[in-house]
Amino acid sequence: VQNILFVSSLYESFIMAEDGQLNELILSKFLDMNLSQAPNLTRVSNGADALALAQEQSFDVLITSLQLGDMNALQLSRRVKAAGLDLPVLVLAYDHRELKDFENRYGFEGLDRVFIWQGDARILLAMVKFWEDKLNLDEDARLGVPILIVVEDSVRFYSSFLPVIYSEVMKLSQSVFSEGVNLYQRFLRMRARPKILLCSSYEEAWEYFTRYRYNVLGIISDIQFPREGQVAKTAGLELAKRIREASPEIPILLQSSNPNNEVLAREMGTGFLLKGSPVMLDEIRQYLTRHFFFG
Repeated sequence: VQNILFVSSLYESFIMAEDGQLNELILSKFLDMNLSQAPNLTRVSNGADALALAQEQSFDVLITSLQLGDMNALQLSRRVKAAGLDLPVLVLAYDHRELKDFENRYGFEGLDRVFIWQGDARILLAMVKFWEDKLNLDEDARLGVPILIVVEDSVRFYSSFLPVIYSEVMKLSQSVFSEGVNLYQRFLRMRARPKILLCSSYEEAWEYFTRYRYNVLGIISDIQFPREGQVAKTAGLELAKRIREASPEIPILLQSSNPNNEVLAREMGTGFLLKGSPVMLDEIRQYLTRHFFFG
């Protein structure tokens, strides 16, 4: 991803960075990760301007807020596709209640992925890397690049811990570089860092696991998420059991808002995190270090 078209009101841009200096914000987060290239960002404040600009210039990703004044995110996505533009539309919402109202009224079908702003500017890096990983997955897997499967259907939760996972994976990948590695070799190795594959249902997670089984580095999964079109309270446990039977050595970390699920997770030999815990993000970092890189 080299060029981002960012569609949001001036107020929403101000929420993310004072005076709307989003380019500087993105650049700082990429530099924090020692990444050699940060994407260029072009901001407009309404859907009509976004459509006009997207037809004049080449963009890799369109990131939009939910409501744009002249249209909403879903209407913009439909118009992008109707215009024949091969441009993914990612949503960055700013209010959880507004997001739930939008989901109940319109649903998210037709949008490539929805995220929510929670005060961590690394969400922009996570959104960019999420889409890059999705596009490069088949080719990278063919070359043997490892894959970390994350199963979570809650926008609020994956928006909070995906930035942590991406940041930690990049830091841990850098930490294994030898001192003699030159800049070009360092760049190539960062390109070969583990890819993050976000799934939202049992069927999607199992399909990707079977397709990339020999590349899977580990699994981080919620316990309750959709299976066969319905929310299943034990979907994560059933998925973990099935994966364990196929590949007993793969590390699995289960997450749940229900503390009673910890006993069930421990009995299966998986790690467990309590969702919403104040130490949850720190525990994710520790688990990544111990089990997915140096375990």
